[in-house]
Formats: sequence, structure tokens, C-alpha cells
Amino acid sequence: MNTPMTKWAEKKLRRRSNKSRCYRVHPINLYEHQVVDGYLNGFVNLIEKTCTCRKFQLDQLPCRHALAACNLRRSSCYDYCSHYYHKETLATAYGSSIYPVGPIEEWDVPDDVQYRVVLPPKGRKPRGRPAKKNANHLVVKKLYNGSVVDAED
Repeated sequence: MNTPMTKWAEKKLRRRSNKSRCYRVHPINLYEHQVVDGYLNGFVNLIEKTCTCRKFQLDQLPCRHALAACNLRRSSCYDYCSHYYHKETLATAYGSSIYPVGPIEEWDVPDDVQYRVVLPPKGRKPRGRPAKKNANHLVVKKLYNGSVVDAED
């Protein structure tokens, strides 16, 4: 199948589309839809490319709810994808030549950068899970034989 999307984006769209086929879509108007999926129902606005699940905004790819709305309208989901996921954009980004930088002796480094001293970070992060912080400064009350006693006692 020939699509304008990259393989990664096409795979993600196909997976989402398969899951959205059983969703019920209630159109509010031409571009707004209420999508019922039984778990996290979505309100989709196709003009603004938004959904209440927020995946449409974060990924800039139609979420399951948006794909269900596209299926109802019989519109192409590719119209709602960011141009960054198109093959043409990817080819343009990596189409120009990338030249090697050459040996260090030939680099033209400004003086303010060349004489700057960069030190490693101070200390090391301890391994493993961080220890719980005790709230020793708080007075904790506990129940002891039916009476309330300060924990400091």
C-alpha cells in the first residue's frame, strides 16, 4: 500500500484504527464528535485537531477517537496528521549532504569556548531507589491502649 506517511506513523495509525472500529460515534456537528469507547470516552474536534484523551495533540497523529470520527465522515486520516510524519518531510530533512568535521587540529574554535573549563558534576547520585524521607519534625500521634499519645514520648 502506497501512503504518504513514514512506516512508523503508518503502523501506529493502523494499530489505532483497528482498535477504533468498534467505537460508537455521535456527531455533534460536521467537525465535532462524541466518541464512546466504553473506557475513556472522547470529544473530538477535527478542525482544531484535539481530543479529550490528548493523544491527538501530543502525538500530532489522530488518536483512536479521531480515527473513529474520520471513519464516520469517510474522510482521510492523513489530512489530520502532522507533516513531520510524511515521507517527503523526512526525505527533505535528510536530503542534503552531511560533511565530516575533520581532525581536531583543523577545528576553528573561538577563544572563549577553547579556554572554558568544564568540570564534572559534584558528587554522585546514589544507586537504587531513593530512601523514604522521615518527617521527624512532625509530631505523630498514635493510638496506644485506647489513648492518644505523642510519638516523641
